[in-house]
Amino acid sequence: MKFFNTGVPMTTFRLMIALTLISASLSGCLATAIVGTATTTAKVVHDKRTLGQQFDDVALTSKIDARLIAEKDMPSRWISIDVINGDVTLTGSLPTSSQIDRAVFITKSIEGVRSVDSKLEVGAPKIKGLLSDSWITTQVKTRLLNDKVVSGLGIHVDTVNGKVYLKGVVKQNVERVRAKEIARSVDGVTAVVDLMQSSGS
Repeated sequence: MKFFNTGVPMTTFRLMIALTLISASLSGCLATAIVGTATTTAKVVHDKRTLGQQFDDVALTSKIDARLIAEKDMPSRWISIDVINGDVTLTGSLPTSSQIDRAVFITKSIEGVRSVDSKLEVGAPKIKGLLSDSWITTQVKTRLLNDKVVSGLGIHVDTVNGKVYLKGVVKQNVERVRAKEIARSVDGVTAVVDLMQSSGS
């Protein structure tokens, strides 16, 4: 059987297919997963984390998501979960402060979570705001991907009420500085929060 050339070792590629299909089975989006496999593989190659750590972080994200979805009176669709080396960041909003506290408590209780940084805000997102945040996120990601200094595939972007959160692992401080400059250059961005980690190399 012949495989198309992705420039990625076959063992890595097979693992990423398995990982993508596992994620797809949790979300029910098998067709989307198959289409996005090549993109996912490319992102993994450019990520500064080890392949094993990436796998652990993806699995942990799925566990947190499943636990929050199972919680009664918890509009978990308003929560964005990002895990880097076991450190969890929750962004988005929930109707009450008690729900935010509950979401943080649930996340902390899951095995493998090293720390939880809650950026959750009280309130319900408005459709207009969600569309604006989605547009900003797309613009920031696109500019990061087109930049020669930063590895756009290794930096995660979330936007909440115009505030951009940058997460991921960077090798050099120049990447961190450049990523923040790019995010600030996008129309509609009210603030940029640097949650990036250094790989120490």
